[in-house]
Amino acid sequence: MPVDDRFLRGLEEISPGLAKQYLRQWFPTEVFEEVLEPMPPEPEANPASTVEERNSDLFFEIADVLDFYPHLYDQGTCGEFLPPSRISHPQYLNRGLVEIGNYGTTTCVAGWAAALSGWHPTTEYHHQRKVTLLDWSTVAAMPLTPSDHHSAEPVLDLAQKLLGITNSEAAELFSGMPSGCSEDHRWTADDLRAISKGRSVFADEWPGEDS
Repeated sequence: MPVDDRFLRGLEEISPGLAKQYLRQWFPTEVFEEVLEPMPPEPEANPASTVEERNSDLFFEIADVLDFYPHLYDQGTCGEFLPPSRISHPQYLNRGLVEIGNYGTTTCVAGWAAALSGWHPTTEYHHQRKVTLLDWSTVAAMPLTPSDHHSAEPVLDLAQKLLGITNSEAAELFSGMPSGCSEDHRWTADDLRAISKGRSVFADEWPGEDS
């Protein structure tokens, strides 16, 4: 009877020694290495997304925020309150970010990707301070959802899916200190529109000035 590779690998997942014990009992020892050789590694995912995969409409919406409401954008935070004196256009806040007591919020590219797609910051109760705070690092489809609710998602993971970009691109695009942005630690609206049209988010892949 030939060796059942799938059965052996199932035994191996249960216990590393179980498959070998089975082979010692029922099959010659010389087949150990051949049957139980490591599975070939899966090919690495493409580090860059294509233009067709990217959500150009969402990139352009975020770019509009950066153009017309720059005070509501901060690449260094998933979300924090703004003092009332800095809020001039609260209509954008109502599209996904929660506004409480006339305070608005500022957030990064990932936060705006979630907010403009109808997602909301979750809530987290701090027992020592006896207060419930909004948490922009985890978002949900319904307002004021607890951050530990099963429907809540990490904003960075969600924003990556919404924008249609890869893990490597998300790490650069959502970084608090991105190297490819035109301004100091801040993406510009033109940056985001160019990325939506196919430009790489990685600065070392951009064409030189002379090319």
